[in-house]
Amino acid sequence: MKILNVSITVCDVAKAAQFYRDILLLPVDVTPTGAEVVIGSSRLTLTAGDSFEGVHHLAFGILPSEFELAHEWLARRVSLLQAGSSDVFFGGDDWKSRSLYFLGPEGIILEFIARDADASTASSNGETPQMLSISEVGIGVDVVPDTVATLSEELAIPTFYDYSNTFAAMGSHDGLLIVVDQERLWFPNKISQPARGPLTVQIESPTRKSRLVLGSRISIVSG
Repeated sequence: MKILNVSITVCDVAKAAQFYRDILLLPVDVTPTGAEVVIGSSRLTLTAGDSFEGVHHLAFGILPSEFELAHEWLARRVSLLQAGSSDVFFGGDDWKSRSLYFLGPEGIILEFIARDADASTASSNGETPQMLSISEVGIGVDVVPDTVATLSEELAIPTFYDYSNTFAAMGSHDGLLIVVDQERLWFPNKISQPARGPLTVQIESPTRKSRLVLGSRISIVSG
């Protein structure tokens, strides 16, 4: 499963676009209704909207061979989030990953994640780390097991590794939906709940084409 596009609303489109363009050095196209950010093979669509409770979470995939480069590069541009005394987070044996977390526009929790599964991808050998795609999208829901069952039945999205009544990762190494309880606090700062604002995720799935609406604000488009 690959994440092709994520659409969210922000109160200040110009300021958000400036962050992705000037801080993360990503290509940004200003549109009549907002802005579109190019993140490797994925797109992040920003449109103007009202403020809402909570924050979104997105992870951008990077190469394992460029993790140290990304760490140094990112630390010069943003304040990295920490847990304990470290700003590097290791995934479990199943995840086989390392991550860096930081805050983006309007409190969004952003992540650089390097997965061992991408070790064979060639490095760009540049001074800026290569961002491969939107690797993860956080989704806050009322009942995690019910949402997992719906995503599995309607869109044939499998569970990944971690799964509990409050957390589930669904998809594959290429793209994951991080389904969490609406009251759960986002890792690693554990002060922000999942966004209650509009969210649309377009995925590339070889198994089924459909559009699934979760509650009143979340849409998953598969095709």
